[in-house]
Amino acid sequence: MKNSIVILFLLIGFSLSAQNTKLEVLKEFVSGTINFNDEFADLGQPIMTINKLAEAQADKTIELTKDNIEETLKIAKSYKTCIITVGVHTIVKVTDFEDCSPSGAWGACMPMGKGYVQKSGVLNEKKDYIKNIIGRPGSQERKVFLFK
Repeated sequence: MKNSIVILFLLIGFSLSAQNTKLEVLKEFVSGTINFNDEFADLGQPIMTINKLAEAQADKTIELTKDNIEETLKIAKSYKTCIITVGVHTIVKVTDFEDCSPSGAWGACMPMGKGYVQKSGVLNEKKDYIKNIIGRPGSQERKVFLFK
C-alpha cells in the first residue's frame, strides 16, 4: 500500500513538473513580446493564458479567417511581431514574410513561422510554413496578435 502511494505521488510530481516546463518553454518563446508579470497561468493549457495576455497587450488583434488572410498578412508586415494562435493548442510566430508558400486551402501565400502545437498534453515544436502549423481554415478560432 505504501509503495502505491509513493508511486502515485511521484507520478503527480512528474506530471506537474512537465506542465511547468511547458509553460516555461512558451514564456521563453514569447519573451520580449508578451509580459507575464506573475500572472496566473493555466499549466494544463498555457496557450489559453497567452491568448488572454496577448489580447490585453497586443497593439492590434484580428480574428483570422480565409476571407481576411491576405489583408491580415499585409497588415502584419508593418508590425515587429506577429503571433497567431489556434484555439488553446497552437501558437506560431511569423519569422519571415518574404519566404512564403502558396496555400490552396487559404488562398494566400503563407509565410514561414516557428511555433508549438500541444497534442495529448505534449508540446511539439514546429518550424514550417504557417499553413502547416495552423491547419486548414475551419471553425477553430484563430487569432492574430500584432505587436509594434
